[in-house]
Amino acid sequence: MTVDLRCERAQRAADTGSAVAVQTRVLATLLLLFCCTASARAAGEYRTVEVESLKVTIDSEWSARTAPGYFPVRFDITNLGEARVIDIVGRGMRYFRSSGMRGGIQGGLEIQQSIRLARGDRVRFTLPVPILADHENLGFEIQENGRTLERLNFMGFESRLPAVDAAALIVADPSSPFATAAAGWRRTMASGTRTSMTGASGTVTSSGILVAPGAAGGARVPPLDFLLEPARLPANWLGYTSVRAVVIGTVEWGQLTEPQKTALLTWTACGGDLIVIDGDLQSLVPAARTAPPAGARVRAYFFGRIHVPTFTSILETGGLTGALAAADKAADTNWSLPANRAADWGIIGARGFRLPIPGVAGVPARTYLLILLAFSFVIGPVNYWFLLRRRRQVLLVLTAPLISAVFILLLGGYVIAGEGFGVRGRAMTFTMLDQVRMQAVTRASISLYASGMTPGGGLRFPRDVAVFPIGAEGDGSRAPHRVELSELQRYSSGVIQARSATNLEQIAFRPARERLNFTVEGNAIRVVNGLDSTISTLVYRTGNTKYALTAPLPAGGQAVLQADGRAAGVAVPADLPVSGRFAHLFANQPEGSYLAILERSPFWEPGVPRVEERNSFHLLIGWPGGQP
Repeated sequence: MTVDLRCERAQRAADTGSAVAVQTRVLATLLLLFCCTASARAAGEYRTVEVESLKVTIDSEWSARTAPGYFPVRFDITNLGEARVIDIVGRGMRYFRSSGMRGGIQGGLEIQQSIRLARGDRVRFTLPVPILADHENLGFEIQENGRTLERLNFMGFESRLPAVDAAALIVADPSSPFATAAAGWRRTMASGTRTSMTGASGTVTSSGILVAPGAAGGARVPPLDFLLEPARLPANWLGYTSVRAVVIGTVEWGQLTEPQKTALLTWTACGGDLIVIDGDLQSLVPAARTAPPAGARVRAYFFGRIHVPTFTSILETGGLTGALAAADKAADTNWSLPANRAADWGIIGARGFRLPIPGVAGVPARTYLLILLAFSFVIGPVNYWFLLRRRRQVLLVLTAPLISAVFILLLGGYVIAGEGFGVRGRAMTFTMLDQVRMQAVTRASISLYASGMTPGGGLRFPRDVAVFPIGAEGDGSRAPHRVELSELQRYSSGVIQARSATNLEQIAFRPARERLNFTVEGNAIRVVNGLDSTISTLVYRTGNTKYALTAPLPAGGQAVLQADGRAAGVAVPADLPVSGRFAHLFANQPEGSYLAILERSPFWEPGVPRVEERNSFHLLIGWPGGQP
């Protein structure tokens, strides 16, 4: 009888587990089908609502297939009433297509921005929404004093595609001949040979394409790339991080506002491919040091490239497919956008850190377990036996809280004595500095470890810095995120947590007055350090000769560079997973440039004040005469 009862219970448990598994698969199927169906058009909506003296236009139409980065949601708000403060609140759920227990919906996202409006004010702005999961759903609300005025529709899209599968943006005026031609250039999503699931809406292939029921193997699939008219382009560069490239005609380029042009050029400087059909390199590249060679059709612009193919060449090379193939040949994938093009994207080192931090060995679980066992033994058997011997069992209600307080103090003291409350970090940064344009762009890999407690307020970055929280697994943070954009880009929760690894990728572009000044003195060159940091290694190449620093140079100091080979060469610490990125640069240092390794870098944003850096590596390439 007992055996039969056990078997029955086991069978019920198995049936329950099977039902849960089926429900999970059904939910995943519905989410995948919903997101893939949206791929037939741009995700999002474009509409205007009027509510309580507010006229709000939301434009969230963007690609439904993106790379990790930001999703730009454009708002145009007019206040017809009295002065007020409203909040734009976005909420969403994230789905990671991962195996095992880590699969399925993992937390969510909440993003908020406050807008102060005077009577009659009209404001236009782009809300950059960080995206990083396989599939995401996102909706917005307009709130005032905690009260919801209007709810806007939810949208679904894919957001962790490889760069080669991400959509390209084509900017075209609907009334221009370019728009008609460009619509036919769009690539289609290449169908896979193996299907992953079938539903009432059709079959979803292994590459994430929805094919209608009964469609043949060569069925027509929706376009991958999408079109927007010039007036609807974001005025914030972060939104472009989720697309593979931007294609625009010369007429459409002239229709852009200055903020839109600045956003596109900033994105290009950070690693993007800007393709301007029949464009002029000399006028497109700001403050170029030299004119491009005759017939040149591509030019480097910091980490990115500006391409100016002719309309005829686009037709001859197969439309956008050929243009992107040509762009890929000119790209250095280590620094090109989308950010996940890098070969070492998402590689995690020891103990869950992208860059292992010396002296941080993770949570001392064995010590905590011993303290917990000692606490359990003392508060239980020892405490009871002691009071029983003295016939004072009634005092158990007093001794138990007292012992608990002692152990809490013991545990807290151990944590404080062992690690304190600071934030330790390690960063690998690479900066390009153009001293003529007085601009710098930095790409950084960062690992942080918060000892004792989570930093108050979370992580704070400037609004125009791209931040990619890749988590302890390297493929995106699963924790629920809350992002506030009223003044800064503040991750108030979810990204950094006490006593756990925090990994970030970061891209920043900013004005820069830092510089090195070089003066020729006979066979040597004198350098003055205006980089606001001590230089440990410096190699300057001019006239096909390399001049090197023989000793560290403090900020504000000056020294004489020698061309006698006595100085050490540039090297990257071997334990950095990104060390291979620089091999080509070291072997082929550009003419008229210098390579400097800094003890600390003023060009990156750690997100928290007073980070204790350990074994960071900061490399800078600068052009005293401007980037060629």
